[in-house]
Amino acid sequence: MTTCKHEEPYHNPDYEGDGGHEHDHTAAPDNPRYPDPRIYGDYASKEPPRYVPHPYEHICFKPRKEDYKPPMPCDEGGDNGNGLCTRRNQRTLTTDQQNRFLNAFTQINAVNALGPLVDIHSNAIHQMHSNPRFLPWHRIYLIRMEELLKMVDPTVCIPYWKSSEDQSFPSWLVGFTPTVNLMSGPHTVTRNIGAFATLPTTADVTAVTGNGTFNPFASALEGIHNSGHVWVGGSMGGIPTAPTDPVFWMHHAEIDRIWAEWQVANPGQNPSLAGAAAIMDPWVEDEAATRDIAALGYTYV
Repeated sequence: MTTCKHEEPYHNPDYEGDGGHEHDHTAAPDNPRYPDPRIYGDYASKEPPRYVPHPYEHICFKPRKEDYKPPMPCDEGGDNGNGLCTRRNQRTLTTDQQNRFLNAFTQINAVNALGPLVDIHSNAIHQMHSNPRFLPWHRIYLIRMEELLKMVDPTVCIPYWKSSEDQSFPSWLVGFTPTVNLMSGPHTVTRNIGAFATLPTTADVTAVTGNGTFNPFASALEGIHNSGHVWVGGSMGGIPTAPTDPVFWMHHAEIDRIWAEWQVANPGQNPSLAGAAAIMDPWVEDEAATRDIAALGYTYV
C-alpha cells in the first residue's frame, strides 16, 4: 500500500480521453448468479437459474426480531413525501435507521444478491476508474445497490460518510464485517484503518470543488476518493473486494454528493464521452441520464 493520498490503487492522471472504451457484451459471464437484469444489466443470465431460494421481488421487508414497528408497504419509502430517496449524513442517522441499513445489507447478502453486484466492480472491462467514466458509472452503481436495499426495506437509502469532517470511521460499522460470496469465493470484510493514508480535509474538498471544468474536478475528486479507500484499508484497498464493506457505499455516496453540489454550481460541465464510452455498462443508462439526481430518484440532505 502506498502512503500517497492520491495514487494507487485507482490513480491515473490522464482525464483527457475516454480510455478508448469499447464495451464487449461477451465479457459479461452468462452466469445464474445474476438473475435480475434490472440490477445486473448485461450480466443477467440468458437462462433463469434452476433455483432461487428467495426471489428478489418477494423480499420487500424482513423485520428484525427487535423491530416491533409495523413494516411500511412496498409502495412507500424513505422519501419524506417528495418521491425521492433521501440520502443522509451517517452522523445524523437514528439507531433505528442505522439498524435498518445494516439489516437490509445483511438480507441482500443472505440471498446472494450482493456478491454478484460486487463482482461487477472487479471487471475492468467497464473502465470505471481513472477516466471520466468514474463519476457517472459509480452514480448508477449506487442506484443499483439502493434498489436492492429497498427491496428488503423501502425506508432505506444509502447514507453518506463525510470523512473530511468526521476524520474517523463510522463507529456503528466497526463491528460489522460481513462475509460475502464472490465469484472468487467467500470474502470476509477486513479493515486496516489509518495505516497507509490520511483522510482528506475540508480544505482538500474545497480545493477540489474550486475546479470549474469537469476533467480537472473529476480527476481531483477521484484522488479524494482514493485516499478514503487507502485509509480504511483491508477490503477497501482492493477494487474486487471494496464493495463488500458497507462503508464503500457510504464513501461513494459522499463522492457523489460532492459531485452533485458541484454540478449545481457549474451547470453544463459534463464528461466528454461518446459512443460506447457514454454507456454505463453493464447497464443501459448513458452519461446524459446521470446528470440529474432528482430525475434518478434521490437527493441529499
